[in-house]
Amino acid sequence: MTGGLPGIVLALVAPDIVTKAPGTRRRFTERLRANLLDALERAGVPHAVQLRGTRFVVETPQPDVAASVLRHVFGIATVAVVEAVARAEIEDIARVGGERFRPAVEGKRFAVRAKKLDAYPFSTPDIERALGAALNGPGKVDLTNPEVTVHVELSGDRAFLFTHRQPAAGGLPAGVQGRALALVSGGFDSAVAAWRLMRRGAEVHFLYCNLGGAAHERMVLQVVKVLHELWGFGLRPRFHVLDFVPLVDELRRRTERTLWQMVLKVLFYRAAATVARMEHADVVVTGEAVGQVSSQTLPNLATLDHFAEVPVLRPLCGHDKSEIVAEARRIGTAPLSERIPEICGLARVRPSVSTRVRVLKREVEKIDPNLLEAAIRRRRTIDVHAVKPEDLRADYLFVDEIPGDAVVIDCREPELYRIWHVPGAVNIPVAELLATFRRLDRSQRYVLYCTFGTRTPLLAELMQQAGYEAYAFRGGIRAVERAVERAFELETGS
Repeated sequence: MTGGLPGIVLALVAPDIVTKAPGTRRRFTERLRANLLDALERAGVPHAVQLRGTRFVVETPQPDVAASVLRHVFGIATVAVVEAVARAEIEDIARVGGERFRPAVEGKRFAVRAKKLDAYPFSTPDIERALGAALNGPGKVDLTNPEVTVHVELSGDRAFLFTHRQPAAGGLPAGVQGRALALVSGGFDSAVAAWRLMRRGAEVHFLYCNLGGAAHERMVLQVVKVLHELWGFGLRPRFHVLDFVPLVDELRRRTERTLWQMVLKVLFYRAAATVARMEHADVVVTGEAVGQVSSQTLPNLATLDHFAEVPVLRPLCGHDKSEIVAEARRIGTAPLSERIPEICGLARVRPSVSTRVRVLKREVEKIDPNLLEAAIRRRRTIDVHAVKPEDLRADYLFVDEIPGDAVVIDCREPELYRIWHVPGAVNIPVAELLATFRRLDRSQRYVLYCTFGTRTPLLAELMQQAGYEAYAFRGGIRAVERAVERAFELETGS
């Protein structure tokens, strides 16, 4: 590895993997390692990775960035940035730990927790007592309710010391549980449902039945792209697009108005079943939740299952809308989903909430089956990983350099902003900027950037529509860093 003195991050393998039988555990861990490496490489983080017991030891000159990225890798339970390294000897652990953590425990209650990943001629209580004695004085030992916990993990000839563990994604490594096809609309529900299956190890691909034209398709694809960029490490998903406008026209002409929503759902299910078989997917995933809308009552969901040609999973079936929206905010898709208009409400009449199978079958049979076959035959398939921000946005939204008079807004999470940001940039995360940008001074010019360059184009477009001169920096954080370096070289003549 290159790039200066290495820091160390410890990534703990999730319990769901550790408890598997040896052969399964080995296979899952190998996939987790591949996904972890993909995450670091995508983020441009130099690294050297070793698996020690149930921990990946990641050496890197960018430990804080690495930790932030690894928190989004499914199959990782926690991450910790190592704050000190000692020899795996009690005396050195006490010396190094005492020097490093006295300021942290001063005037506070503390505890020491040790763990050995190999065999040593001393016990973990021996380590805890030795380091506790070195820290007792500035701080006070409290094993029941400590304010600071100093962790010591011994591996090989080294002892890693740290005080903070960050929760990570958990679950199973993406790709170990077979394939799933997610029906997506771009809304909160379908994105969260897809994320739930990804977290349980599924290789998720996507199907969008387009009722709203090219602009709507672009917005839905952007939601899927952001989901992939933030969480899809180790995956290469495909986004299938079917033109459903002719089918909607047909059902409007031929079927009973109160059953339009249910007929449309059956057509979605049939399209999904066909594409799922093409993708060798085991299941179809939807964002349906019991009682959320009329087509999602328990009787209607039971009726729809009679038309499902492959198993349909509904991971959100027991969730309230507020819970789904909160999870969408946590996983990063909410700022995009909340802009996408709802276009599935076909009829203004009161829809059926308890549809019989035979009645729905009669209405579905009124639809020309050739229309669905044609939509599937003419489908377009997009490689989500290969989609670039400029593919989703018009050129007028982008800049490749930062104008000297621009207000620069870093839209990443605060911890990434603290690690590095454009000199003079202000930090306003995506969700906050979306809610507050109308308070900004309209006389200023704004340049926005984010980690991958996929979320700020939408914000720039919204700001432009509201009368601001706003641009998204093309390409994400690595491109921003290169632009800052170029500007510095021009300024200094170096």
